[in-house]
Amino acid sequence: MKVKEKDLAGHLIEFAEQGRVQTAYCLGQKDRRLRVLLLSGREELLPRTRVLHVSQKAFRASHRQEQLEILKTAHERREKLKEEIDLADLWELVVDEAEEMEPEELAEIYFGQGVDDDHVAALIRAVLEDRLYFRFREGRILIHSRQEVARLQEARRKEAERLARREEGAAWLSALLSGQEYPVKEEIKDYWLKALKEYLLFGEEAQNARETKELLKRIGADRPSRVFGLLVATGVFTEDENLELLRFDIREEFPEEVEKEARALVERGFTEEGRRDLTALCPVTIDGPETRDFDDALHFRETENGLEVGIHIADVAAFVPPRSAIFQEALNRGTTLYLPDRIIPMLPRIISEEAASLKAGEVKPALSFLVLLDHQGEIQNFEITRSIIKVAQRLTYEEADQRLEAELKPLYQLAEKLFQKRIKAGALPVYLPEIMIRVEDGEIRLERIELTGSRFLVSEYMILANYLAARFLKEKNIPAIFRSQPKPKERLIEGQEDDILLNFLQLRQLSRGEMLLTPEFHHGLGLSCYTTVTSPLRRALDLIMEHQLCHFLTTGEALFSREELENFLKQLSHALEVANTVKNRTYRYWLLKYLKENARHKPLDALVVDLHQRKAKVLLLDYMITVDVPLPPSFRVEPGSRLKVVLKGINAREDTIRAFLAH
Repeated sequence: MKVKEKDLAGHLIEFAEQGRVQTAYCLGQKDRRLRVLLLSGREELLPRTRVLHVSQKAFRASHRQEQLEILKTAHERREKLKEEIDLADLWELVVDEAEEMEPEELAEIYFGQGVDDDHVAALIRAVLEDRLYFRFREGRILIHSRQEVARLQEARRKEAERLARREEGAAWLSALLSGQEYPVKEEIKDYWLKALKEYLLFGEEAQNARETKELLKRIGADRPSRVFGLLVATGVFTEDENLELLRFDIREEFPEEVEKEARALVERGFTEEGRRDLTALCPVTIDGPETRDFDDALHFRETENGLEVGIHIADVAAFVPPRSAIFQEALNRGTTLYLPDRIIPMLPRIISEEAASLKAGEVKPALSFLVLLDHQGEIQNFEITRSIIKVAQRLTYEEADQRLEAELKPLYQLAEKLFQKRIKAGALPVYLPEIMIRVEDGEIRLERIELTGSRFLVSEYMILANYLAARFLKEKNIPAIFRSQPKPKERLIEGQEDDILLNFLQLRQLSRGEMLLTPEFHHGLGLSCYTTVTSPLRRALDLIMEHQLCHFLTTGEALFSREELENFLKQLSHALEVANTVKNRTYRYWLLKYLKENARHKPLDALVVDLHQRKAKVLLLDYMITVDVPLPPSFRVEPGSRLKVVLKGINAREDTIRAFLAH
């Protein structure tokens, strides 16, 4: 309340201190502040803005003891009167009469005539403590409406419910951490398990983040690993739960609408009308032994001037209509997710592994790239056509490697010529061994994947087909999504070196690839334009481009406009970013878990790739993962040095790993 600049010496003053109302005896004024005596016997300088009530009566007491007696008597009487006040009764008397009143007026309504300073101060105390029916503001008392009181009562009920829920939740979870049983209501248990799960996944963005943080702090379990442990102990999560799939709401199963549509499309089948019959060409597929979705096949025929090469791509567009539910689902997913412990397909398996897959011995629709290459790898002519094919044989990479010096030799030799042409054009391939992780029946298995001849062969012809698709789209002025890569920040290699350090350092200098609506030079591949169409079973971009090509080949017109492709591009960019995040984090989790189980405390071969202060960043050569290693003051190394290191402190769930020099 505003207190006028007048002498208040001898008056009793009510003021708020840390949420409680106190009575003070005014001794005078100093520097525009009131010098007051408190019940404790201590003096204080009080700003006039903190004064809630000033007594009408002024006391004249010259001795400190007498002042304290006056103060004590008033305080005790005011507290006693406050306890007698029933604010609900008072509120019912005035709620329909006015919106605000003077404290003296309300005190008189409640206590009757003859109210004094103590009655008024007691009423103010009651109002400030309760805040349900009335509100004290600037010396007056506001009367809450019936609607406002109902709202405040509901808020208080919810707060009481929240506090009770927190108390019971804390008791239950504390017992759980201690390995003890605690009888908890099912609704309380469900509430906290859901809250803990959301908090672990989304942190501060979780719906009940603040309440959950309070609970976790109270029971001493605010580290993510402790929260995860609680959710494992209660059966919400498994020990190896993939939190990234939950964070991004990625599900293995498809919506029923999509599955139903897929079954109907497969049952309808595809039409051979307008397709070129290439079933006599006998192409082969070359993939890993675990592959179930075959989206490309190769054939070749030797000619007088070189080779006729056929690159046949599964015509997924024949089974996935544009703008259908299944097409939209593919856009949402962006790509097939290959994770160590599972595969999450972009398309329902009835299409990706059955109807559209180029399975050996079955007649399938395809988009065929028929290319005439001379002996130097120069393109003499090419044709893109919708076709039907019949794969003659399925080969694994290992089986194909054994045939590179036999029946596949001409195809392999020409692949080398194609590669050299791209190198001369400025291509910058970076080759590092890949560590593939598979988890089967809880066992983690690692496989080192090197670039073998057959992998190189397949890669080179897929690059060729994608280039031809981009060239065709560009020359025919068909709207398309092109892929490009700007120049590297710095070029350290020519592109054929096998030195691990140089390739690793070059990798860090590469510019990020881009998806654009205009054809730009792809500096990584050394090609003037590029798109991807060779994996329509696994990549949404390839499916879109396959649709665009097939529709143009059939009608002479584009299926998707530039504006539609721009919208697809926005969706794809987000979906692929999510997929890459999930893939990288999941891969790292399983790799760290493998290292903890199989490589701790063992001397491991490492290559120094960078130095900063007293640490070396090293690449573990058997696992192709970098770790920081602290160096003794006198220890001297440089990039390229070989070391032996040991790993400690590996926590896959928290993504932590510590490495030290081996003794």
